[in-house]
Amino acid sequence: MKASTVGLALILAAFAVSLAPVVGHAQPSSSYYVASLNAAIDPGAQDFLTSALSTAQSNNQTHFVLVLNTMTGDGTSLDNIVEAIGNYEAAGGTFITVIGPYGSQATTAGAYLAEASNQVYMMNGTVIGSAQPVSSGTNETQAFTSYMEALASQYGRNATAAGLMVSQDLSYTDLQAGRVGVITAVINASSVSNALLQIGVPANAPIQSEGIRSQLISILSDPNISTVLFLAGVLAIMIDLFHPTFILSAAGAAAIVLALIGFGYFGASLTALILMFIGAAFIFLEVKTHHGVSAIGGVVIFIIGVLLLYEQPFTTTPSGAPVAAFTGPSPYTYGLLAVLALAVVVGSIYLYRLRRDLFHRTKGRFDLKNMIGKEGVLTSDVKAGMTGSANIDSEDWSVTAKHDLKKGTRVKVKEVQGFTLTVEGVSG
Repeated sequence: MKASTVGLALILAAFAVSLAPVVGHAQPSSSYYVASLNAAIDPGAQDFLTSALSTAQSNNQTHFVLVLNTMTGDGTSLDNIVEAIGNYEAAGGTFITVIGPYGSQATTAGAYLAEASNQVYMMNGTVIGSAQPVSSGTNETQAFTSYMEALASQYGRNATAAGLMVSQDLSYTDLQAGRVGVITAVINASSVSNALLQIGVPANAPIQSEGIRSQLISILSDPNISTVLFLAGVLAIMIDLFHPTFILSAAGAAAIVLALIGFGYFGASLTALILMFIGAAFIFLEVKTHHGVSAIGGVVIFIIGVLLLYEQPFTTTPSGAPVAAFTGPSPYTYGLLAVLALAVVVGSIYLYRLRRDLFHRTKGRFDLKNMIGKEGVLTSDVKAGMTGSANIDSEDWSVTAKHDLKKGTRVKVKEVQGFTLTVEGVSG
């Protein structure tokens, strides 16, 4: 894919995030609004569910049914969703969670979401629990245990058994959960549609799912993806400093902007972002130093910043609900960082050292001074004292000039400075 295409795609993605609709707003056919979430509890899921709850409330749909399958999530998004559920219930609505279909889970953040529901049903072959946060210090575990117990007891479910899903990181199968009383009931159904019928949902009720906007928010708020975008943007701009085209720089800038949007959704700390920018600055410095040391140092600082993205401090909301991360760096994260670090270091060395070595190996057969006097055509505009590009002797070269020259101008080589040719316009 061409760099211009990548840049355009990134810009369109950012535009879509800001404008695309989340859920349908068709006129309700009943008092039931049904939504399906088969994803992590993240900013995208928050965007989807809070918008869906708002739509249901504005349509006077008094029953909101969530078909849930989630195995991970972050505390901030969970807290915002639970708050939206509370507002919907306070307005007279009934929030119902159905964990399904067969093989689905409501674990980590999903377990809290389920227990925040007026009614919780589990289909056959499903699991709930394992709700201990990543930052599982004594205070955090106690706070989240109390939070889970409060959610369960609010609706008459077994608070002690629910608390064990946090303090002991327990999980319950559908039959176990029904037996200990952390759910309303088990639904014996072979399909989601059948399960919905059994709890009173009309057969013609549509099931809403995440829209393009929510999906894009989920993608960008993934720290791994935002990290790739950020580092790819840095690398693209650095390459463009050696071979100016401005297209790569534009695409790189767009990638960095999208990465920052994603970090914002994720709730990245200011310290983490500052370290990442310092790391990027050191990587750019490699353009001047050419020894690889600056690039290596920049990558190390950058990686420290990325790891700090996951270090969300334990806090509580004004209502007293704890907020912390339920996800942390995975082996995939570390592997990704290692690959990207290697790519940046090797790439920075290649951009100068390998090119220089190639010149030394061919020095006896090819001297850049032989380019003096040869003519070619500019393939980009060249500002006075700045660098551009030109096709000379059937090859693309980095060139500079003492005066502004337009793309397409025929030029002649006057001097050679390192790997950059100094040119002047040729009249006629």
